[in-house]
Amino acid sequence: MVNASPTIGRVAGIDVQLHWSFILLMLFALILSTYLFAIFVLLFACVFLHELAHSITAKRYGIRVKKIVLYPLGGGSIIDLDNVPPKLEFRISLAGPVSSFLLAFVFGAAVVLLPGGMVKVFVQLLFVLNLLLAVFNILPWFPLDGGRVLRSYLQRKRSFLDATRSSVKVSNALVVLFIVGTLVYVALEPSYSFIYKEFVVLWDTFIAIFLYGAAKAELQSAYLKTYTSDLKASSAITKQYLMATPNTTLARLYSMVVDSKTHVVLFKDSGKYYIVSRLPYNSFGRIMEGYGAQPISKFSAELPLVKTTTTLFSVLERMQETNEGVVGVVRGSILVGVLLRQHVESVIALHMSSRDRNHKKA
Repeated sequence: MVNASPTIGRVAGIDVQLHWSFILLMLFALILSTYLFAIFVLLFACVFLHELAHSITAKRYGIRVKKIVLYPLGGGSIIDLDNVPPKLEFRISLAGPVSSFLLAFVFGAAVVLLPGGMVKVFVQLLFVLNLLLAVFNILPWFPLDGGRVLRSYLQRKRSFLDATRSSVKVSNALVVLFIVGTLVYVALEPSYSFIYKEFVVLWDTFIAIFLYGAAKAELQSAYLKTYTSDLKASSAITKQYLMATPNTTLARLYSMVVDSKTHVVLFKDSGKYYIVSRLPYNSFGRIMEGYGAQPISKFSAELPLVKTTTTLFSVLERMQETNEGVVGVVRGSILVGVLLRQHVESVIALHMSSRDRNHKKA
């Protein structure tokens, strides 16, 4: 599958990706107006610095940062927050808005000192963008920083699930106030045209729906994380895979797969495990002519690994984020099995269903 977010570079050892929708939006803006395109470029810079603050703060505390992805409505730092104490999540979540406030202060001071002209106009725009970014993110709604700050604060005296429930209630209340405020604003503002007011209402409604849906997903995720905390990677492993050697040819691999009746093919090389993942198929689903004598090592990728004690929920989150279909499970440095995404989803779904039935009986 083609990556929907191509990597545009690395900063502080962190991959930075642009989501395809952001690229299309910028191209559309360039067609409409170079000034509008310049605004999006500045917004891109502000969002990137905001997300970089999250990522650098996480790295400072030894937390793994997978990547930064920039979307049309903002950005996301993909950080491994599993088992991170609430105190650290509070600091990481707060780092983004704080950085935006600081940038707004710097650009605001520059606006006062600069003479009139185009440079001042763009600096003023940077001031406004960073201020809006800071304020919008610090409000306690999900999935933005403010919701996570509130939840991590509440976790001082509550469980993760209870803190999430309370934070989602606050988030939904803010969404309602946001829509009411929008309707009041367009009703009381006489100078704007009906088309402009209609656009504002539709745009704010879109944002509200996004925030409400994200908060609902956050709550569902909290339920899953809490009620599957006893499920470890070792509870769902399968040994339905084939171990080959790096020099196994594709022609030989075919007969091995038919005999073993599995499509998961692994091999070990220089202490690392690999999975055969890029077979050269033609349009008829057959191995292209001339490739039969090629070794499988040319069509492989390093196998993602997790420990047997990793929670199954964390594994599923990782698979969803990286679009991985197979993950290896190791005890120490020894491979003890693999996890298939579909199987992991089924185990978690059955576990949740069993809990629901037991809860109803009680």
